[in-house]
Amino acid sequence: MNNTLRFHLVTDTHHYATCFEYDFEKNRGDQQCRAETGAIIDAAFDLIANDKDADIVLISGDLTCNGEQESHLEFIEKLRRLKAAGKRVYLITATHDYNDSPTPVIKGSGKKASPTSRAELPGMYAEFGRSEALSVHEESFCYSVRLMEGYRLLCLNDDGNGRSRCGYDEDTMRWILGQIEEAKQAGDYIFAMTHHPVLPPTPIYPLFSKRDMLGDYEETSEILADAGLEFIFTGHSHMQNIAVKQTAKGNRIYDINTSSLVGCPTAIRKVALDGEKMAVETLQIQDFDWDRGGKTVNEYLQDKFDYLLKEIFYSMAHDLDRFAELAVGFSVDKKTVQKLKVPLKIGGKVLQRLTVGGLGRLIFASGKIDRSIKKVKVKDLIIDVIRNLYMGDEPHAPGTPVHKAFSALVSRITPVIRRTKKPDDILAILNLVKDGVLYDAPPSDWNAVLPRREGRQE
Repeated sequence: MNNTLRFHLVTDTHHYATCFEYDFEKNRGDQQCRAETGAIIDAAFDLIANDKDADIVLISGDLTCNGEQESHLEFIEKLRRLKAAGKRVYLITATHDYNDSPTPVIKGSGKKASPTSRAELPGMYAEFGRSEALSVHEESFCYSVRLMEGYRLLCLNDDGNGRSRCGYDEDTMRWILGQIEEAKQAGDYIFAMTHHPVLPPTPIYPLFSKRDMLGDYEETSEILADAGLEFIFTGHSHMQNIAVKQTAKGNRIYDINTSSLVGCPTAIRKVALDGEKMAVETLQIQDFDWDRGGKTVNEYLQDKFDYLLKEIFYSMAHDLDRFAELAVGFSVDKKTVQKLKVPLKIGGKVLQRLTVGGLGRLIFASGKIDRSIKKVKVKDLIIDVIRNLYMGDEPHAPGTPVHKAFSALVSRITPVIRRTKKPDDILAILNLVKDGVLYDAPPSDWNAVLPRREGRQE
C-alpha cells in the first residue's frame, strides 16, 4: 500500500458559548480556558483550514464545556466553516457533551443554559462522520468509516452507560472486533480514536485517576492489540503523551493522547500514515483574538495553568477554607483538611520559603544538590514538573540536577519509609515519579515516528 493518509486531530475543545456570563475572578483556577474557547478554536481551525497537506480532521470528544445546547450550536457552526474550507470532519462525543441541568447563565436574561440529552448527540453531529459510516453500533454511538482507499477509522464512543463507567460493554466489544476483522478481510488498515486513555498518559495516572482511564483498560488494550489494532488516539487527560504497550503475545499498541485544545499547550496533531510508519507532528497556534495583556500564547496559557497550583500552595499556608475548596478537586474532602489543619498549615508555610538547597540540608544531602537549583523554591519546582507533565515535556532525565536531587531525597528517606505500614507501595510511587514523571522515555510526546509492525503473533 503506497497511499499516505494525512489528517489533523484535536480533542477536548470544551466550547463555552459566547452568550454565557463568565466571572474571570471566580474561575481563575480553571486549568483550561473557558471564556476564551471560541477565540482559540477559531484560531486552531484557521490554522487547519490553511494547511493544504491534509483535508481530514478528527476530534476525539468533549466538544463542549458541559453539554450546553448553546455551546453545541455555536460549535457546529465552527465545524461547518471548517467543512466549507474543504475539510472532512469525523468526531465522537463524550461525557462533557450531555447534561440535564447545565449551570451557565445567558447574558442579560438570567436564564440558565439549555440542556442536551445523550440521545440527541448522534443526530446533532451526523454530518461530521456518522453519515458516511460503513457500520454503526447504535447503542454506544460507535461507528467506522473508510477515510480513503486502504484506510479505515474506528470512532469509538466510550461514555458507556453514562458517567458511572467509561468503556465498552460486551456487545460493543464484539462489534469493535468484528470491524477490525472486516477491515483486515478487505485489505484495509484500521486505527481508532476514543476519548479516555487506553494506556496511562503517565505511570502514576492510574494511582490517582483510574476512573479517568478507559474502563478495564489493562484487558481492553491487550484485546485490541492482539486483534490487530496498533494506533489509537485519545484525549480526556489534557496531557500530551504517546504511550506504547507490548502484549504477552508480542503485539504492540500505541496510545497517542493529546492535550486539550483550549488549554496549555493548545496542541494540534498532524499525522501522516503510510505502509511503514505513522509520523506524528504537533502544531500550536501562535495567536488568537483575545486581550492577553501583551503575553504570547504560551505565556498566557502557562500563567493560567500555574495559577491554580500557586493558589493551592498559598491557601495551604494562609487560607485553609480556600484550600479545602480546592482540595476537593484532587479527592481530599473538607473533613480531612480540618483534621490535618495544623500540619497542613505548617507545611504550607514551610513550602512558601523552602528551597531545594534548604531541603538538601534538612535531609543531610546538601552535597548532592547541584548549585544551579539550590536557590529554586521547592513549590516552584513542583509546579514546573506538573506543568511539564501536562505539556509532554519531561526534561529531567537521569543525571540532570533535578533527577539527582530527587534520587538523593528518595535515598535519604527510604530508611524512614521502611518503618511504615506499606513501605513497598510508597517506594514504588516515588520510583514512578523519578522514572516516569520527572523524565519520560521515548517516543517523544510531541513529534515522533512510530513504526508499523509487519505482522502479529497469534
